Amino acid sequence: MKEKQGSGFWDKRSRMFDSQVLEVYKNAYKKTVKRSAAFLNQENTVLEIGCGTGIVTMQLADCVKEITAIDSSREMLLRAEQKARELGKQNISFHCGTLKDRKFPAKSFDVVTAYNVLLYMENQEEVLEQIYEVLKPGGLFISATDCLGRSLSKEAIKKFWKSKLHLMPYVAFDTPIGLMRRIQKHGFLVLEIVNLHKSPPNIFIVGQKVEK
Repeated sequence: MKEKQGSGFWDKRSRMFDSQVLEVYKNAYKKTVKRSAAFLNQENTVLEIGCGTGIVTMQLADCVKEITAIDSSREMLLRAEQKARELGKQNISFHCGTLKDRKFPAKSFDVVTAYNVLLYMENQEEVLEQIYEVLKPGGLFISATDCLGRSLSKEAIKKFWKSKLHLMPYVAFDTPIGLMRRIQKHGFLVLEIVNLHKSPPNIFIVGQKVEK
């Protein structure tokens, strides 16, 4: 789900990931799905980066032609695959690894999504460049990201210390405006930016690929 070096951490978290995350972010995930669906159609081919246990993947599968879902945590993927089988979602393919590992051809996808994953990427600049490359002209990048740099929430402080003490992988402390500007810098016209969660702010951004 997150960066490769942290896959062991996310493997362990996979066992209770859904219950822990949905306890806090259930409404934010509902808003994520609703807002994402408004930008999707049945002809879209989608790449989801850091699909985790497939919380969003399962709900968006009916909105698009196909989803290629990748994650660096094999345990997260196993749970996502089980959900897909139980729900009969046949248009999702799962792959273990990072965007860099998979080496998708340029201009392969109509849409790339990254839900609650960018803040765990130390190589965020490189990832945004790769996202730009794999998108078709005019394609969309849809993301939702906790911006821990906006305020000193309990969640932000906890993650700061856990990351510093190497109890969890790298954590970014972006502000909403800082994250938006970084996305813009990598060739995207921002079509929508909205906060989905009070604390920490969970910022939903839709960017459209434009020619550099």
